[in-house]
Amino acid sequence: MEVQIVIFLIFTSVTLIFNSIVIWFAYKAFANITTNVTDTMRGIQTSDDARAWLNALHSASFQAVAATGAAKEIITDFEPTLARAQSKFGYGLASVDVRLERVHDKVRKRAENVQNAIVRPAHRIGATLSGVQEALQYLSGDQSAGDANSTLKR
Repeated sequence: MEVQIVIFLIFTSVTLIFNSIVIWFAYKAFANITTNVTDTMRGIQTSDDARAWLNALHSASFQAVAATGAAKEIITDFEPTLARAQSKFGYGLASVDVRLERVHDKVRKRAENVQNAIVRPAHRIGATLSGVQEALQYLSGDQSAGDANSTLKR
């Protein structure tokens, strides 16, 4: 039993020592990072070039804010004009659409009328010519007694 306790205490000690070393290295790493950041910030604060650069960035950001605000106001003021134009042109486009639809219907009806005026007489002429042709064939005697049946031969 004493051996088991000794082994347990050894593993516990090794784990505690390992954890302590890891924590100490993390502390040192963070301390070095903090020191480097602090030195860099002090260098920026004391450097005239960096200070001028930061001031230029500061003024540029204020100008960007002012320009954005002005653009926002212009767009806000222009929004009612856009809404009126959209409704006006929307109504105009709808009325043009209705007119074109009516014109389309009229053109289609007139095209059908023209087609009917041409096709109906052509059908009548074709039927008449077919009848005349069959009458001529009958009169010429091209049909024999074997061809005689009640259905027309074409």
